[in-house]
Amino acid sequence: MKILSISVAIVMALTSSVWAQSHSNEVMKLCLAKYNYSVDNFDSFDFTKAAKCHQEYRISVQNAEYLELKDFLKHNPRYRYPGQSNNRCWGKPRVQPFESVSGTAGTWGYDITVKYKDTIPAGCYENGSWDNRHEN
Repeated sequence: MKILSISVAIVMALTSSVWAQSHSNEVMKLCLAKYNYSVDNFDSFDFTKAAKCHQEYRISVQNAEYLELKDFLKHNPRYRYPGQSNNRCWGKPRVQPFESVSGTAGTWGYDITVKYKDTIPAGCYENGSWDNRHEN
C-alpha cells in the first residue's frame, strides 16, 4: 500500500509539470510551423525567428503571473515582509486588554490601577482565508 501511494504521488507530480511543459512545447511547435520548419531544412533553418516567437509567448505567460502576484501583494501586504505571512492582524489597530491605567506616586512607591476589559473582540481574521482579495 505504501508503494502504491508513493507511486501515485510521483505520477501526479510528474503529470502536473508535464502539462506545463507540454503546453510550452505545443507553442514552440506552432512557432516552428509558422516559419515553415521541417527536418529537411534543419541545416538552413533560421531558428532565431522561431525562438523569438516562443520567447514572446513565455514573456506573456510570465507577465500574467507577475500581474497575479502584484494583485495578491496589493491585497495582502503582509507577504512583502519576512515573518509576517501568518500575522492576521497586519495593518489593523491593536486591541489592548485594558480600558485604562492610572498611577500615583505615594510615600512608599507607586500605586498603579489597571482596569481590564470584560471581553476582547476576536477580529483580525483568525479563522479567515489567507488571501484577502475577495473580502472587499
